[in-house]
Amino acid sequence: MKNSTKNNQPAEQEKPTMTKRQRQAMETKNKIYNAAVTVINEKGFNNVSIEDITTYANVAKGSFYTYFESKEALVFYTFRQSDEVYEEAFEKVKDEDFPEMVVHFARISYKEYEKRGKGIIEAMVSNYFAFPDYNFYSGDRNLLKCLKKVVERGKEQGVLDGDTPTGKYVNNLLSTLIGVEVMWCIDDQGSKLADMIEDAVRITAEGMMKSASEKAQ
Repeated sequence: MKNSTKNNQPAEQEKPTMTKRQRQAMETKNKIYNAAVTVINEKGFNNVSIEDITTYANVAKGSFYTYFESKEALVFYTFRQSDEVYEEAFEKVKDEDFPEMVVHFARISYKEYEKRGKGIIEAMVSNYFAFPDYNFYSGDRNLLKCLKKVVERGKEQGVLDGDTPTGKYVNNLLSTLIGVEVMWCIDDQGSKLADMIEDAVRITAEGMMKSASEKAQ
């Protein structure tokens, strides 16, 4: 029988593939999003209209609202895309030791993150305050999950204090990342975001290790 299983174990289910219509819809959504990123990087988020975006994407204005509720929804979509970047970055560093693990994780993530351009990242940072009821950094975000795994790695290796709550260490790292994002947005020296992130995260990670070492003495 085609669907028989071995040892009464359920047959492994294949991941559903997208239909042609679903693929076309995803392509159109990404076309609109990429157009939005381009014009936002050129003009600034507040200076861009929906019509600017759809004109650049060469789609009907109504198409925008098929995929995004508002211009601000582009920001939320960027966060979802970022979570994919963080997950891929963690897979590349998951076997490294702390603190190089967190430093490399941050650099790989933000090197990719930076490719979107300063305009869309500035929009993300400014919208932290535009939606006070929305938690951009809730525990279900891949970024938080990855940082938690990194911290747990440090604890397992004995370079971080096992009694310090993992969440406290995660918040230290998260605060560093957000702080550098903001500083990069106002930087006028042409600094690379990935370089700034790497330097800051290394200092934070070494400080976490030093505190753990001093506590153990």
